[in-house]
Amino acid sequence: MNTSELYKCYKTKMQKIADVKYASAVLQWDQETYLPPKGNHYRGRQIATLAEIAHEQFTDEHLGNILTDLMAADNLAVTEKRNVQLTFEDYNRNKKLSPEFVRKMSEAVNRSFHAWIEARKKNSFEIFVQPLQQVIELKKQEADYLGYADHPYNALMNDYDKGLTVNITDNIFKNLLPSLSELINTIKNKPQVNDDFLYLHYPKDDQWKFGTELLSRIGFDWKAGRQDISEHPFTINFNNADVRVTTRIDENDLSNMTWSCLHEGGHALYEQGLPAEQYGLPLGEYCSLSIHESQSRLWENCIGRSLPFWEHNFALAKSFLILSWLQ
Repeated sequence: MNTSELYKCYKTKMQKIADVKYASAVLQWDQETYLPPKGNHYRGRQIATLAEIAHEQFTDEHLGNILTDLMAADNLAVTEKRNVQLTFEDYNRNKKLSPEFVRKMSEAVNRSFHAWIEARKKNSFEIFVQPLQQVIELKKQEADYLGYADHPYNALMNDYDKGLTVNITDNIFKNLLPSLSELINTIKNKPQVNDDFLYLHYPKDDQWKFGTELLSRIGFDWKAGRQDISEHPFTINFNNADVRVTTRIDENDLSNMTWSCLHEGGHALYEQGLPAEQYGLPLGEYCSLSIHESQSRLWENCIGRSLPFWEHNFALAKSFLILSWLQ
């Protein structure tokens, strides 16, 4: 098999694995939006089964042999070579975890999620303690399986930002802390703005319409996404043409919905902009969660909290919410 055919085989296998992972992601999205409470157990089982299947396919020896051959090839395009390099790294990493462990982790995360929902509603951390502890213990095991230098969390940080370590992160924040503290103190010593209007009563439907229009104005493609309500706002994607966001509405706190729409909208714009031709491959995914979060924070804080943004959108806010202000 020549290099071109081998790469096509690799791409086909990776896209089939992506199909399984994104099918699981649809179930996870439904779990956080519309799943009836009695379906929690079975949904956890379904997600765990798909996670196990995807892991088995990804750590299959045949894929490993293809990757090994492609790593030795010298006639791949730059993007093809990078896809293979990143996949080969992830393949060797995932080989250290058994399908049974992957399933166990998925089930534990699912249980902890539903415990968190109940704990939040009842304002009782005690409900969440045991499920959370189970996840922590499994994460410690995962770090041991993967191997690490200096700190156990170094083994896990690679899932979010390749090559990032605890030491690098500590140094980043150590250098930021003095200037951030100074900035906060400066703000505290300034006359404070009266923001009482944010905490008037704003009906859910009015806030919803306002939030969807904000998403439209920052460029969210409604033909390639949707918005729903969830306990905690999040963004999830199944490809760049199906990116979904959620928001949370408090009728007595307008900022809750406003900032979550802009924040999750920033995440969504990044996902909607990923290259369709790289579906299922590393170059079709976000490069790091730090970059991902930078996009959400850019829209929420740098743009969404700026004076020019509200000079432009204040009339929009009044058109949807003026009746609430007058009541």
